[in-house]
Amino acid sequence: MKSVNIQDIAREAGVGKATVSRVINGKGYVSWETAAKIRAVMERYHYQPSALARSLSKQESDAIGLIIPEANNPFFSGLLTGISEVMDQCGYTLILRTSGNEPERDFRALEAMRCQRVKGLIYVPACNYEDDTDFAEMFSRLNDLDGPYVVLDRPIRRLDCDCVLSDNFSGAYAATEALIRAGHREIGVIAGNTQLQIGRERVNGYREAMQKNGLPLREPYLLTGTFDQQEAYRRVRELMDMAERPTAFFIANNHSEIGFLNAIRDAKKKIPEDVAFVGFDELPGQMIFGLPFSCLDREVTQLGTKAARLLVRRFEEPNRPAERMVVVPRLSLRGSEKYPNHL
Repeated sequence: MKSVNIQDIAREAGVGKATVSRVINGKGYVSWETAAKIRAVMERYHYQPSALARSLSKQESDAIGLIIPEANNPFFSGLLTGISEVMDQCGYTLILRTSGNEPERDFRALEAMRCQRVKGLIYVPACNYEDDTDFAEMFSRLNDLDGPYVVLDRPIRRLDCDCVLSDNFSGAYAATEALIRAGHREIGVIAGNTQLQIGRERVNGYREAMQKNGLPLREPYLLTGTFDQQEAYRRVRELMDMAERPTAFFIANNHSEIGFLNAIRDAKKKIPEDVAFVGFDELPGQMIFGLPFSCLDREVTQLGTKAARLLVRRFEEPNRPAERMVVVPRLSLRGSEKYPNHL
Protein backbone atom coordinates (compact mmCIF):
# COMPACT_ATOMS: atom_id res chain seq x y z
CA MET A 1 0.00 0.00 0.00
CA LYS A 2 1.41 3.38 -0.98
CA SER A 3 2.47 5.93 1.62
CA VAL A 4 0.16 8.92 1.83
CA ASN A 5 0.36 12.33 3.45
CA ILE A 6 -2.17 14.88 4.61
CA GLN A 7 -2.39 16.42 1.14
CA ASP A 8 -3.29 13.03 -0.38
CA ILE A 9 -6.00 12.52 2.25
CA ALA A 10 -7.46 15.96 1.55
CA ARG A 11 -7.46 15.41 -2.22
CA GLU A 12 -9.24 12.05 -2.01
CA ALA A 13 -11.77 13.29 0.53
CA GLY A 14 -12.47 16.38 -1.58
CA VAL A 15 -11.61 18.84 1.17
CA GLY A 16 -8.82 21.24 2.03
CA LYS A 17 -5.72 20.37 4.07
CA ALA A 18 -6.92 22.64 6.88
CA THR A 19 -10.11 20.57 7.22
CA VAL A 20 -8.12 17.35 7.50
CA SER A 21 -5.86 19.00 10.06
CA ARG A 22 -8.87 20.00 12.17
CA VAL A 23 -10.09 16.40 12.20
CA ILE A 24 -6.66 15.04 13.14
CA ASN A 25 -6.13 17.57 15.95
CA GLY A 26 -9.73 17.62 17.15
CA LYS A 27 -9.87 21.42 17.01
CA GLY A 28 -12.20 23.60 14.97
CA TYR A 29 -15.58 22.84 13.44
CA VAL A 30 -15.98 20.08 10.86
CA SER A 31 -19.40 18.63 10.04
CA TRP A 32 -20.06 15.06 11.07
CA GLU A 33 -20.43 13.91 7.45
CA THR A 34 -17.14 15.51 6.35
CA ALA A 35 -15.24 14.19 9.36
CA ALA A 36 -16.57 10.67 8.71
CA LYS A 37 -15.46 10.90 5.05
CA ILE A 38 -11.96 12.00 6.06
CA ARG A 39 -11.61 9.25 8.67
CA ALA A 40 -12.76 6.65 6.12
CA VAL A 41 -9.97 7.71 3.76
CA MET A 42 -7.44 7.65 6.59
CA GLU A 43 -8.51 4.14 7.61
CA ARG A 44 -8.39 2.89 4.03
CA TYR A 45 -4.73 3.88 3.76
CA HIS A 46 -3.91 3.07 7.43
CA TYR A 47 -2.79 6.66 7.77
CA GLN A 48 -1.22 7.57 11.13
CA PRO A 49 -0.43 11.29 11.56
CA SER A 50 3.04 12.13 12.83
CA ALA A 51 3.03 12.50 16.60
CA LEU A 52 5.72 15.18 16.30
CA ALA A 53 3.73 17.12 13.71
CA ARG A 54 0.63 16.94 15.87
CA SER A 55 2.46 18.18 18.95
CA LEU A 56 3.97 21.07 16.98
CA SER A 57 0.63 22.05 15.50
CA LYS A 58 -1.11 21.93 18.89
CA GLN A 59 1.87 23.51 20.72
CA GLU A 60 1.78 20.56 23.10
CA SER A 61 3.01 16.98 23.20
CA ASP A 62 1.17 13.70 23.54
CA ALA A 63 4.36 12.13 24.98
CA ILE A 64 4.67 11.01 28.59
CA GLY A 65 8.12 10.60 30.13
CA LEU A 66 9.12 7.69 32.35
CA ILE A 67 12.44 7.65 34.20
CA ILE A 68 13.39 4.46 36.07
CA PRO A 69 16.71 3.35 37.57
CA GLU A 70 17.04 0.00 35.75
CA ALA A 71 15.30 -1.53 32.77
CA ASN A 72 16.50 -5.08 33.57
CA ASN A 73 15.03 -5.15 37.08
CA PRO A 74 11.79 -7.22 37.22
CA PHE A 75 10.22 -4.68 39.58
CA PHE A 76 10.70 -1.78 37.18
CA SER A 77 9.64 -3.80 34.16
CA GLY A 78 6.44 -4.60 36.08
CA LEU A 79 5.87 -0.89 36.66
CA LEU A 80 6.45 -0.25 32.97
CA THR A 81 3.78 -2.79 32.03
CA GLY A 82 1.14 -1.07 34.17
CA ILE A 83 2.09 2.42 33.02
CA SER A 84 2.11 1.41 29.34
CA GLU A 85 -1.38 -0.07 29.54
CA VAL A 86 -2.88 3.16 30.85
CA MET A 87 -0.97 5.37 28.42
CA ASP A 88 -2.03 3.22 25.46
CA GLN A 89 -5.65 3.46 26.55
CA CYS A 90 -5.38 7.25 26.84
CA GLY A 91 -3.60 7.72 23.51
CA TYR A 92 -0.25 8.87 24.89
CA THR A 93 3.22 7.93 23.67
CA LEU A 94 5.64 6.74 26.36
CA ILE A 95 9.30 7.84 26.32
CA LEU A 96 11.61 5.81 28.58
CA ARG A 97 14.98 6.74 30.07
CA THR A 98 17.07 5.01 32.77
CA SER A 99 19.35 6.52 35.41
CA GLY A 100 21.37 3.55 36.64
CA ASN A 101 20.75 4.88 40.18
CA GLU A 102 23.14 7.77 39.43
CA PRO A 103 22.07 11.41 40.00
CA GLU A 104 24.10 12.68 37.02
CA ARG A 105 22.29 10.31 34.69
CA ASP A 106 19.03 11.33 36.35
CA PHE A 107 19.80 14.95 35.45
CA ARG A 108 20.54 14.01 31.83
CA ALA A 109 17.33 12.00 31.64
CA LEU A 110 15.32 14.97 32.94
CA GLU A 111 16.98 17.23 30.38
CA ALA A 112 16.13 14.75 27.62
CA MET A 113 12.49 14.82 28.73
CA ARG A 114 12.52 18.64 28.52
CA CYS A 115 13.89 18.47 24.98
CA GLN A 116 11.17 15.97 24.05
CA ARG A 117 8.59 18.44 25.40
CA VAL A 118 6.80 15.73 27.38
CA LYS A 119 3.31 16.53 28.61
CA GLY A 120 4.01 14.92 32.00
CA LEU A 121 6.47 12.64 33.78
CA ILE A 122 6.38 9.52 35.95
CA TYR A 123 9.60 9.53 37.92
CA VAL A 124 11.40 6.87 39.98
CA PRO A 125 14.34 8.93 41.30
CA ALA A 126 17.91 7.66 41.28
CA CYS A 127 18.21 8.56 44.98
CA ASN A 128 16.40 10.41 47.77
CA TYR A 129 18.17 13.72 46.99
CA GLU A 130 19.01 14.46 50.60
CA ASP A 131 22.09 16.42 49.50
CA ASP A 132 21.14 20.10 49.08
CA THR A 133 23.15 20.65 45.91
CA ASP A 134 21.82 17.55 44.16
CA PHE A 135 18.28 18.36 45.26
CA ALA A 136 18.50 21.90 43.86
CA GLU A 137 19.78 20.55 40.53
CA MET A 138 17.08 17.90 40.30
CA PHE A 139 14.31 20.30 41.37
CA SER A 140 15.39 22.89 38.80
CA ARG A 141 15.26 20.33 36.00
CA LEU A 142 11.86 19.06 37.14
CA ASN A 143 10.52 22.61 37.02
CA ASP A 144 11.98 23.11 33.54
CA LEU A 145 9.66 20.36 32.26
CA ASP A 146 6.73 22.78 32.60
CA GLY A 147 4.35 19.90 33.19
CA PRO A 148 3.05 17.72 36.05
CA TYR A 149 4.93 14.76 37.44
CA VAL A 150 4.28 11.78 39.70
CA VAL A 151 7.02 10.35 41.93
CA LEU A 152 6.82 6.56 42.08
CA ASP A 153 8.23 4.09 44.65
CA ARG A 154 11.11 6.24 45.98
CA PRO A 155 9.99 9.31 47.95
CA ILE A 156 11.75 12.67 47.87
CA ARG A 157 11.01 14.25 51.23
CA ARG A 158 11.15 17.89 50.13
CA LEU A 159 8.88 17.50 47.09
CA ASP A 160 5.19 18.31 47.48
CA CYS A 161 3.75 16.41 44.55
CA ASP A 162 1.59 13.46 43.52
CA CYS A 163 3.28 10.20 44.47
CA VAL A 164 2.63 6.46 44.71
CA LEU A 165 4.66 4.73 47.42
CA SER A 166 4.82 1.45 49.34
CA ASP A 167 4.60 0.99 53.10
CA ASN A 168 8.04 -0.60 53.29
CA PHE A 169 8.27 -0.59 57.09
CA SER A 170 5.03 -2.50 57.71
CA GLY A 171 5.82 -4.92 54.90
CA ALA A 172 9.24 -5.73 56.33
CA TYR A 173 7.77 -6.06 59.82
CA ALA A 174 5.09 -8.49 58.58
CA ALA A 175 7.62 -10.60 56.65
CA THR A 176 9.98 -10.87 59.62
CA GLU A 177 7.15 -11.66 62.03
CA ALA A 178 5.95 -14.44 59.69
CA LEU A 179 9.38 -16.08 60.02
CA ILE A 180 9.25 -15.70 63.81
CA ARG A 181 5.79 -17.28 63.98
CA ALA A 182 7.08 -20.16 61.86
CA GLY A 183 9.57 -20.90 64.67
CA HIS A 184 12.73 -19.11 63.58
CA ARG A 185 14.87 -17.30 66.14
CA GLU A 186 18.09 -16.67 64.22
CA ILE A 187 16.91 -14.48 61.33
CA GLY A 188 19.10 -12.49 58.97
CA VAL A 189 18.22 -9.65 56.61
CA ILE A 190 19.59 -8.99 53.14
CA ALA A 191 18.78 -5.32 52.97
CA GLY A 192 20.07 -4.06 49.66
CA ASN A 193 20.68 -0.34 49.27
CA THR A 194 20.31 1.39 52.65
CA GLN A 195 21.41 4.68 51.08
CA LEU A 196 17.83 4.79 49.82
CA GLN A 197 15.02 5.65 52.23
CA ILE A 198 13.08 2.57 51.15
CA GLY A 199 16.07 0.39 52.07
CA ARG A 200 16.32 1.94 55.52
CA GLU A 201 12.57 1.55 56.07
CA ARG A 202 12.79 -2.16 55.32
CA VAL A 203 15.72 -2.69 57.69
CA ASN A 204 13.86 -0.74 60.39
CA GLY A 205 10.79 -2.94 59.94
CA TYR A 206 12.96 -6.04 60.37
CA ARG A 207 14.66 -4.60 63.47
CA GLU A 208 11.36 -3.62 65.08
CA ALA A 209 9.87 -7.10 64.58
CA MET A 210 12.96 -8.76 66.07
CA GLN A 211 13.11 -6.43 69.08
CA LYS A 212 9.40 -6.61 69.87
CA ASN A 213 9.68 -10.40 69.93
CA GLY A 214 12.74 -10.31 72.18
CA LEU A 215 15.11 -11.74 69.57
CA PRO A 216 18.78 -10.77 69.20
CA LEU A 217 20.04 -8.58 66.36
CA ARG A 218 23.31 -10.19 65.32
CA GLU A 219 25.47 -7.85 63.24
CA PRO A 220 26.92 -10.61 61.01
CA TYR A 221 23.35 -11.46 59.99
CA LEU A 222 22.56 -7.89 58.87
CA LEU A 223 23.75 -7.81 55.27
CA THR A 224 23.46 -4.19 54.20
CA GLY A 225 24.96 -2.26 51.32
CA THR A 226 24.28 -1.42 47.67
CA PHE A 227 23.77 -5.03 46.68
CA ASP A 228 23.55 -6.43 43.21
CA GLN A 229 23.08 -10.15 42.57
CA GLN A 230 26.82 -10.89 42.69
CA GLU A 231 27.35 -9.15 46.04
CA ALA A 232 24.32 -10.84 47.61
CA TYR A 233 25.61 -14.18 46.31
CA ARG A 234 29.06 -13.66 47.82
CA ARG A 235 27.78 -12.55 51.23
CA VAL A 236 25.26 -15.40 51.50
CA ARG A 237 27.87 -18.01 50.54
CA GLU A 238 30.09 -16.67 53.33
CA LEU A 239 27.27 -17.04 55.85
CA MET A 240 26.42 -20.54 54.68
CA ASP A 241 30.01 -21.60 55.48
CA MET A 242 29.76 -20.38 59.08
CA ALA A 243 29.15 -22.81 61.93
CA GLU A 244 26.50 -20.49 63.37
CA ARG A 245 24.25 -19.00 60.73
CA PRO A 246 20.66 -17.83 60.37
CA THR A 247 17.93 -20.40 59.82
CA ALA A 248 15.96 -17.83 57.84
CA PHE A 249 16.26 -14.51 55.99
CA PHE A 250 14.08 -11.56 55.15
CA ILE A 251 15.25 -10.46 51.69
CA ALA A 252 14.42 -6.85 50.96
CA ASN A 253 14.71 -6.66 47.15
CA ASN A 254 14.49 -8.95 44.15
CA HIS A 255 18.08 -8.57 42.88
CA SER A 256 19.36 -9.73 46.27
CA GLU A 257 16.81 -12.56 46.23
CA ILE A 258 18.19 -13.89 42.94
CA GLY A 259 21.73 -13.78 44.34
CA PHE A 260 20.52 -15.50 47.52
CA LEU A 261 18.82 -18.32 45.60
CA ASN A 262 21.91 -18.93 43.48
CA ALA A 263 24.09 -19.04 46.60
CA ILE A 264 21.77 -21.54 48.32
CA ARG A 265 21.78 -23.75 45.25
CA ASP A 266 25.58 -23.70 44.93
CA ALA A 267 25.97 -24.38 48.67
CA LYS A 268 23.87 -27.53 48.14
CA LYS A 269 21.22 -26.30 50.57
CA LYS A 270 17.47 -26.73 50.30
CA ILE A 271 14.60 -24.32 50.92
CA PRO A 272 13.10 -24.42 53.51
CA GLU A 273 14.73 -27.58 54.92
CA ASP A 274 18.13 -25.91 55.37
CA VAL A 275 17.30 -22.22 55.19
CA ALA A 276 13.98 -20.37 54.94
CA PHE A 277 13.13 -16.92 53.60
CA VAL A 278 10.48 -14.35 52.75
CA GLY A 279 11.21 -11.98 49.88
CA PHE A 280 10.04 -8.53 48.86
CA ASP A 281 8.07 -8.80 45.59
CA GLU A 282 7.36 -11.93 43.62
CA LEU A 283 10.06 -13.06 41.21
CA PRO A 284 8.94 -13.38 37.57
CA GLY A 285 7.93 -16.92 36.70
CA GLN A 286 8.16 -18.30 40.22
CA MET A 287 4.58 -19.59 40.16
CA ILE A 288 4.92 -20.88 36.60
CA PHE A 289 7.89 -23.03 37.64
CA GLY A 290 6.22 -24.19 40.85
CA LEU A 291 8.55 -22.38 43.23
CA PRO A 292 6.64 -21.94 46.51
CA PHE A 293 8.46 -18.79 47.59
CA SER A 294 6.82 -16.62 50.23
CA CYS A 295 6.85 -12.92 49.50
CA LEU A 296 5.37 -9.49 50.02
CA ASP A 297 3.13 -8.90 47.03
CA ARG A 298 2.69 -5.26 46.01
CA GLU A 299 0.94 -6.12 42.72
CA VAL A 300 3.71 -4.23 40.93
CA THR A 301 1.81 -3.77 37.67
CA GLN A 302 -0.98 -2.10 39.64
CA LEU A 303 1.54 0.30 41.20
CA GLY A 304 2.40 1.46 37.69
CA THR A 305 -1.27 1.70 36.79
CA LYS A 306 -1.99 3.85 39.86
CA ALA A 307 0.86 6.23 39.01
CA ALA A 308 -0.26 6.57 35.39
CA ARG A 309 -3.87 7.24 36.35
CA LEU A 310 -2.74 9.80 38.92
CA LEU A 311 -0.84 11.67 36.20
CA VAL A 312 -3.78 11.58 33.78
CA ARG A 313 -6.03 12.86 36.55
CA ARG A 314 -3.60 15.74 37.11
CA PHE A 315 -4.01 16.73 33.46
CA GLU A 316 -7.76 16.86 34.01
CA GLU A 317 -7.63 18.59 37.43
CA PRO A 318 -4.45 20.69 37.45
CA ASN A 319 -5.32 22.69 40.57
CA ARG A 320 -6.26 19.92 42.98
CA PRO A 321 -4.04 19.29 46.06
CA ALA A 322 -1.12 16.87 45.73
CA GLU A 323 -2.13 13.27 46.40
CA ARG A 324 0.01 10.72 48.24
CA MET A 325 -1.01 7.09 47.69
CA VAL A 326 0.60 4.48 49.96
CA VAL A 327 0.21 0.80 49.09
CA VAL A 328 0.52 -1.76 51.90
CA PRO A 329 2.22 -4.97 50.66
CA ARG A 330 0.19 -8.16 51.07
CA LEU A 331 1.96 -11.06 52.79
CA SER A 332 1.72 -14.21 50.67
CA LEU A 333 2.99 -17.30 52.52
CA ARG A 334 3.64 -20.28 50.25
CA GLY A 335 5.99 -22.44 52.27
CA SER A 336 9.51 -21.00 52.01
CA GLU A 337 9.09 -19.40 55.46
CA LYS A 338 8.66 -22.72 57.31
CA TYR A 339 10.90 -24.01 60.08
CA PRO A 340 12.35 -27.53 59.46
CA ASN A 341 10.74 -29.04 62.58
CA HIS A 342 7.35 -27.79 61.41
CA LEU A 343 7.47 -29.16 57.88
